[in-house]
Amino acid sequence: MKFSSTLIAGAAAATLISGIASAQEAKKFEGIYGGIEAGVDWTKLAVDGKRDRSIYYGGVLGYRMQSDTDTVFGLEGTFGDTGYKQLGQRNTDYEYGASLILGQAFGPDGANLFYGKAGYVRTRLDLTDSADGGASTEDGWRFGAGYERALSNGLSLRTGLDYTTYGDGMKQWTAKTGLIASF
Repeated sequence: MKFSSTLIAGAAAATLISGIASAQEAKKFEGIYGGIEAGVDWTKLAVDGKRDRSIYYGGVLGYRMQSDTDTVFGLEGTFGDTGYKQLGQRNTDYEYGASLILGQAFGPDGANLFYGKAGYVRTRLDLTDSADGGASTEDGWRFGAGYERALSNGLSLRTGLDYTTYGDGMKQWTAKTGLIASF
């Protein structure tokens, strides 16, 4: 009798665990994720109004939750550099930011995601080539949108466009592509 009740309990646990695993497989955009990004950045300074085009590279780390209706909510942090260099004025050392993510997964296998984001960004500028010397930081607001495609369980490819405004005439557009791994 004890053996049969243990067998029934084991079968029930296995069924429950497989059901949970199946539900998690269906949610391709849930959990902790990290990755790398690269792209093109256009920065405009208030000083001279010129636009500078440079290469962006960086990393991303975040956490997302996916509802039963495939709405995706999350928090994402980024760290990178635009490589912006304007001799005699400002050069970027690095930038970091945090954004809230809101998106919608879709498709027959739920492997597609359109998302929008809004958040805060801080950029550290090196002013050693300028008359001011030293370094400064600029705080701004970032807004963006993108598309992400799950390539397999735990790996996806994304592309997006971000707009950052610093409020003092300095603005930035960044088009980027990234490879994301979910944990």
